[in-house]
Amino acid sequence: MNGGEPPIKRRRMAILMLPDDLLFNCLARVSRLYYPSISLVSKRFRSLLASTELYATRTLLGRTETCLYVCLRLREPYPAKSNQLRWFTLCRRPHSSKKILAPVSSLDSPSAIWSEGEVVGPNIYIIGGLMKGTASSSVMIMDCHSHKWREAPSMRLGRGFHSACALDGKIYVTGGCEDLDPTNWMEVFDTKTQTWEFLQIPSEEICGGAEYKIISYEGTIYVRSKEADATYKLHRGRWRVEDIAMNLGWGSSSAHCVIENVFYRLNNKRSIDWYDSREKVWKPLKGLDIIWPRLIGSGHVKLTDYGGKLVLLWEEYVNRKIWCAEIAIDRRQKGEIWGMLEWFVVVSTTNEPFLLEHALTTTL
Repeated sequence: MNGGEPPIKRRRMAILMLPDDLLFNCLARVSRLYYPSISLVSKRFRSLLASTELYATRTLLGRTETCLYVCLRLREPYPAKSNQLRWFTLCRRPHSSKKILAPVSSLDSPSAIWSEGEVVGPNIYIIGGLMKGTASSSVMIMDCHSHKWREAPSMRLGRGFHSACALDGKIYVTGGCEDLDPTNWMEVFDTKTQTWEFLQIPSEEICGGAEYKIISYEGTIYVRSKEADATYKLHRGRWRVEDIAMNLGWGSSSAHCVIENVFYRLNNKRSIDWYDSREKVWKPLKGLDIIWPRLIGSGHVKLTDYGGKLVLLWEEYVNRKIWCAEIAIDRRQKGEIWGMLEWFVVVSTTNEPFLLEHALTTTL
């Protein structure tokens, strides 16, 4: 034994001498929440953590998990800064059980604001948005294995303040530009063929104005038109008007998501409701009274599906903090759904004023 080397350094050198296959097998068994810390060990570890072989091993071992990505946008009065968007992933703080947002590589990341983000497989798609005040048609993809960005085929129209959702490997994008008509109000991106086309379904009753909301729900596409003040469901190749209660509740929400085929929304009282599609009514998500007071006066709020649980993120303007809560969903008898708070904590404290731009999850 070489007594001149500290024990920790000797152990690290011994680990680094292991073959890649064995390291993949070891790293695949470690929660991805620890990967940002492990990547600091060496360049070799950073390379291994970004490899497709590691994620293939995680899949084979049944060790995949849901990963949260958050994008923050620098607020005015700093519009001149070259990189306004900064990306983070949720991880564990070193030597602690608490979670924080760790920065990921921003090299070649999108710069458009008010873009839309969707996830298909291991890829995050950032679509359109405003660049220097002009609606953009650009599409960028981040591979969540390597955190590297690449360009994808552009949309046929530039869109800003638009809406998007993903369903069955396709991304549907609607609204966000002027002079929309039944032939161009929505376009669809096939992630397998990497091609765009306008939706070829009659839609004269929907088209009007430029503001829409769109979600993937109940195995199909729902669209809310602000101009028509109505929600439509794509059913058997035709658009069908949905009930008034769903439309009004969705229209008054500032954040929403679908988890295991249940539609959740943030209401104007800064609490969460879910939509009972049988009774055609919005019902409260119960059991989270400790959370709601903290949302009063908060800034942007995001809801997202975190592997069957609900993740809630919100801004605290005064102290420039980002809060995150993980909530388990408990469906009970008598048509009730309760939220079981697992943890909530400040995951980021910034020196500059940021807004929540995206909160997206993927399984890796």
